Amino acid sequence: MIRSARHPHLAPSSEPEAHPQVPDYLQATAITLGVDGVSVTLLPDAGLRVGSIVIGGRELLVRENGHPATWGIFPMAPWAGRMANATFNDLAGATHQFPPTWGDHAFHGRLYQSSANEQSVSGDGTAAVMYAPLDRGAGWPLNARAEVAAALTGSATAGALTITLTITAEFGQLVTAGWHPCFRRFLLDATERREMGAEGVLSFAPSGVLARDTTMPGLHLVDVAQPAVDGGIAAPGSGATWDDPFVGVTTPPQITWGDDLVLTLTTGPAVTHWMVYDPDDALCVEPQAGPPDAFHRGGAIELKAGESLSVPLVLSWSA
Repeated sequence: MIRSARHPHLAPSSEPEAHPQVPDYLQATAITLGVDGVSVTLLPDAGLRVGSIVIGGRELLVRENGHPATWGIFPMAPWAGRMANATFNDLAGATHQFPPTWGDHAFHGRLYQSSANEQSVSGDGTAAVMYAPLDRGAGWPLNARAEVAAALTGSATAGALTITLTITAEFGQLVTAGWHPCFRRFLLDATERREMGAEGVLSFAPSGVLARDTTMPGLHLVDVAQPAVDGGIAAPGSGATWDDPFVGVTTPPQITWGDDLVLTLTTGPAVTHWMVYDPDDALCVEPQAGPPDAFHRGGAIELKAGESLSVPLVLSWSA
């Protein structure tokens, strides 16, 4: 068992949170799911993402902050993680170029910057489905369809949110997919909008972590798994201790915020890698069906026309 870096130089902020739970431009289409003491906000026009999870009056997620890749829980498709040089060759050998989103490279697919074109909500307000095309209009030339389904159960004491991303190909193509949760370092009092309690710490048990490639930092192009070690202590201003893909994660990871809340993340068999990024202001724990840069390094999943790839993520909590 290893843990993410602890940040003892951090403390809950006494200043009110600057970012609203749901920005004005997203309120018209926002979907709210609720059970006893729990409220979940889905945002179809912000990449079919989960924008807020409030459990017992405490917000778990980083709220909208002006950068589409650093808040909420968003689906990654039709690729997850990084794509070197923002380019890849499809099954027919054609080369496709994408807008770079990190240096010369492209991160996290196209879906998280798209909008749903259809959505539905259950009559009891505990489940919803959002749909979006992955086509040229969304910046994906091979045509597919994305679906994000969400279902909420339980209560603030013990419950679960299940979110499932499904990609269905219209033509034969390579894909990967995953989830990018941005959890808060400190839980937020949703009424007073102030941070509270203890720092969140991730605990999990990978068998290894992919080695970093010194010639292309951040892209992890070396297919060598090395032992995973404890995150250790983060020094002030040091940035993230981890920005790495872990393998062999068979026990569901857990995030613990002191005595306030324990969150367990469970996925399906398609997930092969867990990317962990732990800067001062967030804790990102990202299950992926396939490795980063899978179009170049191998590990992408081939879908024939009409075939689908589903990546469920269950967030279960006890308080």
